[in-house]
Amino acid sequence: MNKNIKEMRIVIVGAGPSGLGLARVLQLKGCKNVKIYERSTHKYSRLQGSSLDLHANLGQKLIIAAGLQEQFAAFSRPDGECFSFCDKSGILKIRKPYLKIASKRPEIDRGDLRDIIMDSLLPDTIEWDYHFKSLKQIENDQIEITFTNNDGTIVRDAVIADLVIGCDGVHSKVRKYVTLDQFKPEYMGITMIEGEIQDAKNSCPEIYNLVNQGLMFVMEDGIVMFAQQKTDGNIVFSFAQKVDKDWINNQGFNLSVNSNPSSSSSSSSSDDDDIKNYLKNKLIPSWSPIFHKLIDLSMAPFKPRVLYRAPINQEWKSQSNITIIGDAAHSISPFAGLGCNIALYDSFELANILTNDIDCTNQKSLLEKIENFEKNMLNRWRTAAKETMENENSVFLPNGIDALKKRIGGFYYYFNCILSVNKVVNYINYFTDLILLTK
Repeated sequence: MNKNIKEMRIVIVGAGPSGLGLARVLQLKGCKNVKIYERSTHKYSRLQGSSLDLHANLGQKLIIAAGLQEQFAAFSRPDGECFSFCDKSGILKIRKPYLKIASKRPEIDRGDLRDIIMDSLLPDTIEWDYHFKSLKQIENDQIEITFTNNDGTIVRDAVIADLVIGCDGVHSKVRKYVTLDQFKPEYMGITMIEGEIQDAKNSCPEIYNLVNQGLMFVMEDGIVMFAQQKTDGNIVFSFAQKVDKDWINNQGFNLSVNSNPSSSSSSSSSDDDDIKNYLKNKLIPSWSPIFHKLIDLSMAPFKPRVLYRAPINQEWKSQSNITIIGDAAHSISPFAGLGCNIALYDSFELANILTNDIDCTNQKSLLEKIENFEKNMLNRWRTAAKETMENENSVFLPNGIDALKKRIGGFYYYFNCILSVNKVVNYINYFTDLILLTK
């Protein structure tokens, strides 16, 4: 007889948004024996980066299932939906303004999203400083998992689980136990360097005005530059370029993806000076001084984003008591804003499939549920992957950039220069705020 999902010991590896969201919905559905094991030593040991837009038909489904609509509304920003395209001279070319009352993809800072889900979990759901090392199948269809502390110096007591879900990101260590090491993410040929400035409104008003509380793009000279405002008024920016996978090491830059300004492993001031000099004098020497000023104002440390994506043809035979979701299953490039959205939808759907028959006498086997989920997940991801690959190809090709502007800008691509569209939209936003339809 199948064990009821309520009685199962469920282990989630990784405390990113998908792992946290999955735990929250499972707990609401009656699964109280859910634990998350996270390699970070504590809640604030990793920088959370920029913000992301949650789509009504994807990421927000998880928010609703988790009962966190009020918290999400309090921290999300419809004004973050503004898209602006500039040239390297710093001249605004196209702007798609945000219309609050029609908001379907509000932005939320990654740290805020993590915190509102994390704070909703049952006490002691998360075990910090647990670095996944290996697992093995044992009797009674259970799994024994080995963890160490983050630096590998201490072996933790073995953890026994009935179901393991890997939510441990693009470099997942759980993945090989699901796919049997058949498929691994591939380097996309794109590396990004990310920086952040504080109090952008006062420190760098030129960039602040171009970003306009949302997201700004510059796509010239084979370089893609993004700048995005966060809730605290900081602006996160990235420069993306096509280079070899080992480019960062070959340049001699001391960059760590998890660098924290308070960490002893953070890059030194000389390292940051080297990166600033590279960006200004080698990468974008002919760009407007406002972009050089942005680079000079960046807080230490700079962070690398070496981009990987899962092979589009990946398929595997489902396991009876292990699965993976999010980037661990299907890493995707960031050029359509879909990565976290489909990861959260994975959490939403997996929780529902696991618990749909939670109160039934005759339940489907765990293997049947995992097979059903993984089939849906991979089909959904392939559709999203094709869209993001189209955008990725567009941003680095001169003849593709205009097509991308048309697709994102839509109506505003044709009429921004003819009509005072931004002024009209601002008046509508002001009015809906005044009568309390929006915030």
